[in-house]
Amino acid sequence: MRVLLRHGPGDGQVVDGRGETVVWGACLYERTGDREERHGHTLIVFRHRPDCCEPYGRGSEDRCE
Repeated sequence: MRVLLRHGPGDGQVVDGRGETVVWGACLYERTGDREERHGHTLIVFRHRPDCCEPYGRGSEDRCE
């Protein structure tokens, strides 16, 4: 299933995802109840979890990767 990432470094990316979380790069995104239309498809929105991503695109020390 294709999902839409919101906020964080992956904002606006459409990626494959399932379940309650998606990892993009080294950042964690959590499923929301929101949906958004993109190019005729309804996508589930996943929101960035800021405590799980360093600004340099590497996993944080809380072992989020």
